[in-house]
Amino acid sequence: MNDLQSYIPESYIPAKRWRIWSGVTVVFVCGLLVGNVVTTAYDDHKQQQKWQEGLSGLKPRVMKYLTRELHLSLEQQQTIAPILSQAEAELLRLRVAQQPHVETTVTRTMDALKVQLSLEQQHKLEELNQRLHQRWSSDRQYVGSLPPGGRP
Repeated sequence: MNDLQSYIPESYIPAKRWRIWSGVTVVFVCGLLVGNVVTTAYDDHKQQQKWQEGLSGLKPRVMKYLTRELHLSLEQQQTIAPILSQAEAELLRLRVAQQPHVETTVTRTMDALKVQLSLEQQHKLEELNQRLHQRWSSDRQYVGSLPPGGRP
């Protein structure tokens, strides 16, 4: 071993350590960046799913939130579920009753926005508007499928 060390110059050993630590640092920073990008993409995807679920995803999200935050037991979850179902039905029916006013406001806003947009942007805005109306339609269908007592 001593013979081998005599062939390696002293200045080479610190440079080798510097390279190793630089490599470890680069890998660590890349890991942080990739983790950040993946987490952001995942959060965006989850938000998009919530948006697309519309009203039908309200009760499960509230139930999950309350269970997590309040540490609800299984018995408490079963007791709370009908209460949330009734509240969900009442809130959703109220929202659907107000929907004509919302649609009037959205239509007026879209018309005002279109004047400020290019033709390409107007087409994109129209696509977004169509998706919104599809979601509202599915929301109305969901509310219509709820039993009158509000206990699905």
